[in-house]
Amino acid sequence: MHYILIFLLTFASLGAKYCNFIPPDGWEIAQLKNPSPYVQIGFIGKGSTDFRPSINLATEEVDVSLKEYVKAVKELQAIDQSTTWRDLGKLTMRGGKGRLIEISRKTPFGDSRILQAIFVKGGTAYILTAAVLKDDLPKYQAEILKTFQSLTVAPDLWSLIPNSDQKNQFMSLFQSLGNSEDKGNEWNNLQNQVQNLAQMGPYWQFLALQEGREKIYPTKGELP
Repeated sequence: MHYILIFLLTFASLGAKYCNFIPPDGWEIAQLKNPSPYVQIGFIGKGSTDFRPSINLATEEVDVSLKEYVKAVKELQAIDQSTTWRDLGKLTMRGGKGRLIEISRKTPFGDSRILQAIFVKGGTAYILTAAVLKDDLPKYQAEILKTFQSLTVAPDLWSLIPNSDQKNQFMSLFQSLGNSEDKGNEWNNLQNQVQNLAQMGPYWQFLALQEGREKIYPTKGELP
């Protein structure tokens, strides 16, 4: 059984803006038995125990600054006497300046370390949470920080694509979805386009396929 530690504020909700990050190479999308509605996606890596390293993304609509939000998170964590909380300072992310947090906690598998990257923009807090065993942190710390630094936010899927030619090509295809009678061909074209954008990472690819399929097959009975 995989054990994922998630620390969120009580009234978390999914953000309307598009957020992307690149998880470590080889990490798989987590299949949770009882997924939280507040977590948009999670990834798990390979581990030597049942406690496998994990990263998940959550969002919350807020009306406070990053500094005030981090203070609220600290106050929330202080309630739990079994945890130790540390503010590790500023973190430069692709989307802007964030904050890096470390939380220590005991688990049935041993002492754990939870690293959180918190970023606030446009009324939304984006929280990347990574959980590893304390003894495994040196092994995974560099790739976890690289993942945190890759986080960025945009108003739509194609704005996240840095290459202008690929951006325009995907935008043209995506905006045309749902206008053809040949839905199977549209779906295949979308899959091919998304596969060619592997550098965008599995989370972006997941979003593109999910939203594209909803445009092509607006009713569940039509899904391939």
